[in-house]
Amino acid sequence: MVFVDFEHWYIALDNLYHRKPDIKAFRDELSDRYDIIDIAFFGDFSNPSLRSEITNIRQISNNIIETQNASVNIEKDFTDFIMLDHIYQSTIMSGGRNIEAYVLLTGDGHFSSVVSFLVTKCRKEVGVYAVKDSASAQLLGSATYSRLLPDNTKVEQTYAEMILLNLKNLFDKNPRKKVRPTFWATVEAVSKYFNADKEEVASALRALIQQGYIYQVKEQVKDDTVKVMKINWSAVYRDKLIKS
Repeated sequence: MVFVDFEHWYIALDNLYHRKPDIKAFRDELSDRYDIIDIAFFGDFSNPSLRSEITNIRQISNNIIETQNASVNIEKDFTDFIMLDHIYQSTIMSGGRNIEAYVLLTGDGHFSSVVSFLVTKCRKEVGVYAVKDSASAQLLGSATYSRLLPDNTKVEQTYAEMILLNLKNLFDKNPRKKVRPTFWATVEAVSKYFNADKEEVASALRALIQQGYIYQVKEQVKDDTVKVMKINWSAVYRDKLIKS
């Protein structure tokens, strides 16, 4: 059985990595490991961003639980309560006989107790998937195993895309001016605009340079020599790092 806190997945992924959930890839990864009985998605789908994903969710599951409660001013905690109730109900109704493993996609520490219950009392394998840098350490430690999303390759791709989009925007806004982007000015601009970690941005920019998508040349600017970045746009578009 799989229980997905879609609010955690969508909002944390968007805020931290400016990506959307890859719902199909998640299902396919689990299918390689388990025979899936059901995947349940929980969230307040009155949120327009979450609602726009319903079509994608329905491609793999029709079990979508709307957690909006208009009668009280409770938001995220109410989603947690409903999801917790469904998890406990699944153990009671089936007696756990037909469920050998549980997978939870959430980062909230409120789920630590139910994970511990499933592992220690019910003797079930429990995997916890969560968004990187947005997960309770106690929750991850309670599980049989944990998996952080997105994986490192996708994180690197995200930062590379941020950098290239920032540079493209810089050139597009100054078509008649000689633009001279430098390494650290670009790191500062990208981290500020996307609210991204500076060290991660710098690491991704170094990788783009090592891979030949960006190179640096020295140019004379007034009385100073400045190391300016040049972008190999043909290679960037050829390899589909961003859209042209």
